[in-house]
Amino acid sequence: MAQAQRLVEVQSPATPDRLAAVVTLKPRHDLHLLRKIWHTGMGLLMVGIYQSGMARWTAVTILGSVLTAFLILESARIRIPAFNATCLKLWGPLLRKDEENRISGLPYYVGATLLSIALFPKPVAVLAVMFLAIGDPIASLVGILFGGKSRRFANGKSWVGTAAGVAACMAVALLYVNGLALPWPKLLAITAIGGAVGGTVELLPLEIDDNFSIPVISGFFLWLLFMALGV
Repeated sequence: MAQAQRLVEVQSPATPDRLAAVVTLKPRHDLHLLRKIWHTGMGLLMVGIYQSGMARWTAVTILGSVLTAFLILESARIRIPAFNATCLKLWGPLLRKDEENRISGLPYYVGATLLSIALFPKPVAVLAVMFLAIGDPIASLVGILFGGKSRRFANGKSWVGTAAGVAACMAVALLYVNGLALPWPKLLAITAIGGAVGGTVELLPLEIDDNFSIPVISGFFLWLLFMALGV
């Protein structure tokens, strides 16, 4: 009887308690360096391929196919506990605790990149995704390491982390836009305004994943700024 009971337990579907025993996921406020490296690497890879000469609608088609595959995978993971357990074994080091039984940030990331490329001119789309790929992880890293005693905004983000995100986005804008051979006034305007927007989007009171809101909203403001400056 004991052997039969153990056999049933092994063959039974995975429950949330069993999933917790399979892998320990890191909480949102953990340093989680591997996720940040992956976050940056994925964004730089996508904009690097697009920037290398790929046509807009080729990139949109590829990203659309990737997004569809991820949505199917995430849906199956959430609905099928046993499959979720397998996914957590494979991708657990990249996931957060709050993503265990809901859609992870990956489809939001790919979807925002897809929308940015589809809607905005190439320089704007590239900058918007780079704000997400570089500015967001740096803001999080600095906020976790040095924001313990820092004043915080209403949504819990630390001042020091946000300042680091703004500085990172400004540096990204300066380095990238400098390659467009613009006059210094326009270069400085895009660096200052674009970087400030990219680093503060996460402070907006929106119930939207940062992986989606940062590139889409900052891309929209960059687009307006580029048009206003005649770039």
